[in-house]
Amino acid sequence: MEARIRYLAMVSEHPEQLAAFYKEHFAMRELGTSEQGDVALTDGFYNLSILKPNDAQPEEGLSHFGIEIDDIREVEARLEDFAPNADIQAEAGDLFHGDYRVFDPNGLGISLSAKRFHVPEGSRGMPAIRHVAISVPNNDRVLDFHENVFGMREATASLKNREKGGVSRFAADGSTSLAILQFPVDRDAEPPEGGWTVRHFKGGLNHFGFVVNDIDGLLSRLPAGSVSKRPATRPFTEYRVLDPELNEIDISQHKGYEVDVNVWEHA
Repeated sequence: MEARIRYLAMVSEHPEQLAAFYKEHFAMRELGTSEQGDVALTDGFYNLSILKPNDAQPEEGLSHFGIEIDDIREVEARLEDFAPNADIQAEAGDLFHGDYRVFDPNGLGISLSAKRFHVPEGSRGMPAIRHVAISVPNNDRVLDFHENVFGMREATASLKNREKGGVSRFAADGSTSLAILQFPVDRDAEPPEGGWTVRHFKGGLNHFGFVVNDIDGLLSRLPAGSVSKRPATRPFTEYRVLDPELNEIDISQHKGYEVDVNVWEHA
């Protein structure tokens, strides 16, 4: 099955202002706006939709991600075999939403689209979204779900992490590295380098990451106080960035991300 993560949704009271940040610093282009004020952006592959709060998505911040599929019937068949209790619901299918939404073992919604989330065919530029991270309490079960339902592969970085006794898991779809982090963290545990942040206690869609081709230039243009260096022991990213609404973004140039088994994307 060919399935790839191609959509991210975040909720904001001020989508246009937030979109301006991603246009300026990450060279994202606008796909369109809605009458309600939603804004859809792209890096040439992803649809990053910044949505106004509503009854279905009332909480601001990172909301959920979405997967491009070939055929919903194949997904339904795989769900019947591997997750028979999973629910599928219809979505609007417009520029800002998928065609369907399925729910993982924790009830986290995943949008599905057989229309590339309305991203036009074309070449992918830089910066490019290559990393998505979720936090769940049962990440091995969620990894199994994505392998069995969407055909993702467990990355080498994940297998190495297992050998060391680590709890993080990494899946790959050929284009994106999906980090499946354990949530919640133990508040009594020793704090990580840099201390605890809101991210350590945020379930669901936790953060995402870009590969960039001029990390020093990007860092020099970002607002003061919005950047922190990541621990050298991390397999992927070099820096963490906060956008104006404190959504967390990883950026990497040299380390890159493992987007398939032993296949790395970096600049």
